[in-house]
Amino acid sequence: MKLIALDIETTGLNPRTDRIHGVGVVQKNEDGTYSSSYLSPDHEGLRQFLANPSNHIVGHNIRFDLKFLIAHGLTINCQVWDTKLLAQLINENQPLGLKDLSKLHFGESSLEGKRFLDRLVSLIFGRSVADLCARDLDDPAHPFQATIAEYCIEDCINTLNLFFKLSEQIKRIDAKMRSSGYTTTPLTYYTEEAMPLELVLMDVELRGIAINESGLRAFREQLLGQTKQLRAEMSLLAAQEITKIEEDLYATAVSKKKSDKGKENVQRKSFKHHTKFNWQSSEHLSDLIFKRYQIATTAVPKTDSGKPSTSEAALTGLHHIIEEGHPLKKILETYKAWKKTSKLLTTYTGEDKGLLSQIESGRIYAEYLQAGRGKDGTAGGTVTGRLSSRNPNMQNLPRGREIKQFFIPDDGQAFVYFDYSQLELRLAAHLSQDALLMKGFNEGVDLHQMTADAIGSDRQTGKAVNFAMIYDASSYRLSSMINKSVDEAQEIINEFYNLYKGYKAYLAKQRQFMERNSCVISETGRVRRLDDLQDAPTFSKEWRHALKQGYNFPIQSLGASITKRAMIELHRRRFKIVTQVHDSVVITLPQNELGKAKEIQSIAENVYKVSVPLKADIKLLTSLAESDILEQKEISNEQCSTNWQDKTRGGSTA
Repeated sequence: MKLIALDIETTGLNPRTDRIHGVGVVQKNEDGTYSSSYLSPDHEGLRQFLANPSNHIVGHNIRFDLKFLIAHGLTINCQVWDTKLLAQLINENQPLGLKDLSKLHFGESSLEGKRFLDRLVSLIFGRSVADLCARDLDDPAHPFQATIAEYCIEDCINTLNLFFKLSEQIKRIDAKMRSSGYTTTPLTYYTEEAMPLELVLMDVELRGIAINESGLRAFREQLLGQTKQLRAEMSLLAAQEITKIEEDLYATAVSKKKSDKGKENVQRKSFKHHTKFNWQSSEHLSDLIFKRYQIATTAVPKTDSGKPSTSEAALTGLHHIIEEGHPLKKILETYKAWKKTSKLLTTYTGEDKGLLSQIESGRIYAEYLQAGRGKDGTAGGTVTGRLSSRNPNMQNLPRGREIKQFFIPDDGQAFVYFDYSQLELRLAAHLSQDALLMKGFNEGVDLHQMTADAIGSDRQTGKAVNFAMIYDASSYRLSSMINKSVDEAQEIINEFYNLYKGYKAYLAKQRQFMERNSCVISETGRVRRLDDLQDAPTFSKEWRHALKQGYNFPIQSLGASITKRAMIELHRRRFKIVTQVHDSVVITLPQNELGKAKEIQSIAENVYKVSVPLKADIKLLTSLAESDILEQKEISNEQCSTNWQDKTRGGSTA
């Protein structure tokens, strides 16, 4: 087997706009020495190696490197491995950066090139190796090339050594688990799920998704007008109280100045000295509500510092208990609307950090993380196996169509959206083998109504109870979810467990395993280590949090695995995925191939065998907004094409 470690140095993070400075390649010879080279991305030997399916490459966060090489015209057909993902599966609680792992396993001497390069970066007043690469490429003398090459090769050597080291560790874990009766382990998870998915995510990231930029800009203008109007309405409603607050702020600021000049300065530069009321200031807002309107601070929860909370949840609760006609009720209504439009304006349509700043030639190129972000590996990804997203966070777009409507298919295409129905509850039935849960799903019984009947409540409450109790919610937590007293919530919990006795036994067995082993294992072989169950005092906040994580993990991790395996199979069958959010996936299809939506649904529902039927709800959409539905009937591809042509593409600013 031919195996190389590969690393590239670039002038930035964007494979479409930034340049490759060089490619480092290292191979370990039979005598244990290294053969290494620092290549141009156009090097023919590198091109041939990567195109050969019998070859293997390993990198740390290798998807980053491969996207640059693909953008440079290289084809990746070889087998691909990633040490960051390997390290995460061995211990998800450790730092995942290449430098951290190299120092941990090979000592300080493994980072000598890094330290020398950092000194050069500081000499040019740069921020990272990317700045040094840019300076070197722009100088015909290439004064930093040797240093950058040495640093790159050092990363390659550390990556290759790390691959051998971690491979041995995960093989030992595999052998130990198999001897204990497990058929799936972190090693099978790595080879069957984590690494195949990397190539899928690379394809998704390189494809990007079209966005209606003109529609988004028009929507931003609307938001600008709305935020100004709402702020003016709030200020008018609370004008007298705000005036008093500003008088106090001004008097306090002036009192801190000893000289007449200082006092005059406060008057001339009032905003600088914070003497003007600011709706974004929690301190000012708290003063308005609890001092000027004399609302009891006991009406809202306290922050960690003991102050009355002005969080969205706290103010929503406060709004409900204020009597009709009280001036603060209308102020809080307006404030909530203002906060919503302000967030849409800054977070989602902003030109500095929002969507408008991330558009490239009419497209958005989000990133999807299995583990920590970038080579530092310190954040991003999730411990359950769910993906996270950034630049932008496609998994945190507002509900509804306000923002999602602007993400649109390419011309002549439509989105096929599938979402697993009640996936977590179905997996709770599968994992627990609770007879009633399984019977309900196998026979199509409405489990939410069944639970509602058992607790003497409505279906919506039954639904809330089902999804709370599969994670062993406390009576306090459940009471806040269904607006009942703690005692009433405890009675409901008792009724739930009387109904689903098999699930109660499953939770008890799971807790015994967690407390004995300080970990929990998913059905697909992913391990979640719960160190606080052993290290933290029993029943402490940390201990309880670890226990909650353990209850959540088997269901959420298996759900994530099922969704990711569906993505892998869709990619294998050459479907083009554009985004993924937890239990849902969006694929783009040509308008004359919409009949393939049934094949997509079949893949989603049959990719993984569980004890109850998996159900994927499927929609044809003209944007990411789930309400922008393309007319969906039992029709032929030809008719689909006709219906599609009659629809306008997404982008309304309504």
